Amino acid sequence: MKTIKYIIYGMMASATFGLTSCDEFLEEKPLDQKSSSQFWQSKEDAQTGVDALYFGGVPYLNQNGGGWQPKATMYGGIISGLFYDDHGDSQLAEAAKACTYTLEKFSSPAMSLWHEFYKGISRANFVLANVPKMTDVLDQATIDNYVAEGKFFRAYAYFYLVKEFGDVPYVDEPYTSTDGMFKERNSAAEVYQHIIDDLTDIATGTALPNKSFYDNGCRVTRAMAQTLLAQVYLQRAGFPMNGGAEDYKKAAQMAEMVIDGGTAVLEQANGSSDDLNSAYNVIKTSKTSKEIIFAKEYDYSNNNIGNGYVNLSIGSDATTWKDANGNQVFSMNVLHKAYHPCDMIFKSYAPEDIRSHEKQFFFNTYTDKTGVEHTLNYTGIWSWFDEDAIIKNHGGDYNIPTMRYAEVLLIAAEGHARTGNTAKAQEYLNQVRKRAGLTAETATGDELVTAILTERLHEFPVEFKVWDDIRRTRLYPEAAGDYSGKLNWVALSGAKIQNKPVDNVKIGAIPEWVLLWPIPQDEIQHNPALTQNPGWE
Repeated sequence: MKTIKYIIYGMMASATFGLTSCDEFLEEKPLDQKSSSQFWQSKEDAQTGVDALYFGGVPYLNQNGGGWQPKATMYGGIISGLFYDDHGDSQLAEAAKACTYTLEKFSSPAMSLWHEFYKGISRANFVLANVPKMTDVLDQATIDNYVAEGKFFRAYAYFYLVKEFGDVPYVDEPYTSTDGMFKERNSAAEVYQHIIDDLTDIATGTALPNKSFYDNGCRVTRAMAQTLLAQVYLQRAGFPMNGGAEDYKKAAQMAEMVIDGGTAVLEQANGSSDDLNSAYNVIKTSKTSKEIIFAKEYDYSNNNIGNGYVNLSIGSDATTWKDANGNQVFSMNVLHKAYHPCDMIFKSYAPEDIRSHEKQFFFNTYTDKTGVEHTLNYTGIWSWFDEDAIIKNHGGDYNIPTMRYAEVLLIAAEGHARTGNTAKAQEYLNQVRKRAGLTAETATGDELVTAILTERLHEFPVEFKVWDDIRRTRLYPEAAGDYSGKLNWVALSGAKIQNKPVDNVKIGAIPEWVLLWPIPQDEIQHNPALTQNPGWE
């Protein structure tokens, strides 16, 4: 079975390619090769195994995709039609535009996801199986901390697996042979419970430090575990698990543990400026911000680990720009718009919403170093733009947030809104709105939930949240008047789906079964115990 090979080799790679950490950056570096029987003997082995958790699995989604291809993080947004690939060389993007939902078109990216998630699980399982035995070289506090990191990353990978594929094989021990390799799919309910068990243990315990992400050297913190568990409860509350009020309540409670923990805060909470010193620009450029609960790290300048999102921040027309001296402005030769928000999203922001202002999340003009102003053919993604990287033709230095305090507030808001605590829901929602320059939301009931869903899209337009929101609510955003600050969230089955094909709207273009990926065909061929998801047969 190919998956099991990947699971074994994934951890063997972490024995061969160790990782060293420092206070500022976690970097992957090759070390001398050791056989598996020689590994897990020293402090350095344990550190290497734990550091490997930060590279394979879910974090790798930010690296996957090169050249003209969208990154794996972008798949859901592209399928939704709310974002599209302007370059058009991606088989997935073209299939999504044409509504060609076939196993042939989707199996390869599905395999990429499946492989990476199980690689992360494999590495975590090796840590969890071996570190507790290392009492002769590690003190108990270190063992507890490493085990907590292992549980976090195992839960993180399974959460993505169950969201993307539904029922999946649950493996919680390392594979060291081919015995028992053909696993059947466990029910999504079972997988969710395992995820919750892992996270509850570390989110409510003391093995993880109660520090901010950057204060903890960019390693797993208690707030990271709590935020992930809040996300898990929020997702399980909706479709297809239908956990309902009980899970919404738990999501709010876990989010409030982060809020009460005191290690995370909103940048410029009383109202952001709308210049290059705004809260949103601090979030983009800072490597100290306490709003960031978890981020994918990059450091091109010192460690040659570059942020590839910079390539996707601006269209290829920018390579033709000339400065006042007739010189080419940008040397980057891989500029392309592989993740471009549709016009409906741009037009849904209220005029006073700072997030829609120039050079906050997006941008339309750029002034070069000689003072010449250039206009983009397509709105660019300022959140990813890194001037120095594009001018010098290398990867970027900015980190990519994957968990932010603003999301914690909105999870708490939605959990309370859906369980009847309107005042609390409004309180948390309006903290995010106030920072964006908006007036307080006074809606109640279903209108309040709609306002929260809209706020999630407006606050995280390029942080890859909306596809999960569509999956769990079975609702899709439609225009509610240009520049109104509002969206209508309507049943997916009859929604006006954007860009099907590009710049066209098609009613009901996303059947419900497309919300889960197909089980990769290679996996089914190698493992007779696996079955295909409905609709993809």
